[in-house]
Amino acid sequence: MLLAFAFNFMDRTVISVLVTPLERQFGMSDTVMGALQGAAFAVVYVLCGLPLARLADKGNRRNLLFCGTVAWCVATGCSGLANNIVELFAARSVVAMGESVVMPCAVSIIADYFPPLQRAKAMSVFSLGIYLGSALALGGGGTLLSRLGTTQIRLPLLGLLRPWSVVFIVAGVLGCVLLPLVLTVREPPRLAEDGRTAAERPSLRDVGDELRHKYRAVFGTIVGFALIGLAASTLQAWLPTLFVRTHGWDIGMAGRRLGLMTITLAPIGAIIGGVLADRLAVAGRGDSKLIVGLFSALVCVGASIVVTMKSVVAAALGAGVLYLMVGFDFGIVQAALAELMPNRMRALTSAIYFSISNLVAATLGPLLVGVLNDDVFHAPSMIGHSLRIVAPLAFAAAAVVLAWGRPAVRAVVGTVRG
Repeated sequence: MLLAFAFNFMDRTVISVLVTPLERQFGMSDTVMGALQGAAFAVVYVLCGLPLARLADKGNRRNLLFCGTVAWCVATGCSGLANNIVELFAARSVVAMGESVVMPCAVSIIADYFPPLQRAKAMSVFSLGIYLGSALALGGGGTLLSRLGTTQIRLPLLGLLRPWSVVFIVAGVLGCVLLPLVLTVREPPRLAEDGRTAAERPSLRDVGDELRHKYRAVFGTIVGFALIGLAASTLQAWLPTLFVRTHGWDIGMAGRRLGLMTITLAPIGAIIGGVLADRLAVAGRGDSKLIVGLFSALVCVGASIVVTMKSVVAAALGAGVLYLMVGFDFGIVQAALAELMPNRMRALTSAIYFSISNLVAATLGPLLVGVLNDDVFHAPSMIGHSLRIVAPLAFAAAAVVLAWGRPAVRAVVGTVRG
């Protein structure tokens, strides 16, 4: 599951190191690029994610994951063959369709392998895939693009390819390594929290009743962590470009340095966040995951301001703190939702979280920065000012929502069972 998520995230985020060549190739503005990084992915992800998650709650999750992996790997490779913006949007949309099965299937499977008091750590290990994938995209993609320079590569059957095309194709081919590994995953029996076999296939009405009964706990968790995701996806989409435009790094340098931060600091944060949440749960704190998320959001408010400073040392320090602290969150939100919802509703609940997260985060955040650059500040060099508006406000809003949801989560979960 970790490897599937890593290659998933690599294929999703490799476009962030290709901003400059893609804008030059297709004559795109920052606003269009923000939409390409966000809306082209998020809208399709949401439209496909909910019905596929329902299928994951009812059927074989491993086989659904295999089909999704085939789809997103092929589509990533096809992104490199795009001849215009429409074709690139279409390829990125198919990537989203394939990747929309990963989270519902993986979260549901992992929740059946681990009991409540071990889930935060398990989900945090799984969440390392985000950072491994981001590091592969930033470090590997940035390095490959830098090494190729302006050299075009001729490949059999594909002809003469531009450097950015090669990066997309390599990312898609690497993902195919997953296919035989996914088939080794055992589909676990579906268990309720008491260890007994889970009830068979609840209706959509049952799911709706459960969500209405727990709306403050569930949506406080979902919206709070989605707002953290908004800020994080905004920074992920534009940080390489920030260091290129503001501090004079070339794209290869930006990719390698940010990739190194991603692969070292973010996993440390994920493990710390998971361990801390589980220890608070052992101490009887039913809202342990939201406590950790609230702490992370508050620290990130300051760090997201520091990363936009004119001093390159301060900016690099701020980026490091952000990678560390955002790392706390991804695993614990999945563990929190698994505690709040019954077994055969977990995949759909996870998809609801990712639908909201993608609509709010992946679409709105990167796009807002592009719009501010183009229509408010009217200068690509003002990207730091745009990020300084979007990211800190999103982290602050996340802290408010998580604080609002904590009492309801405590009431639903109570003392967490082992």
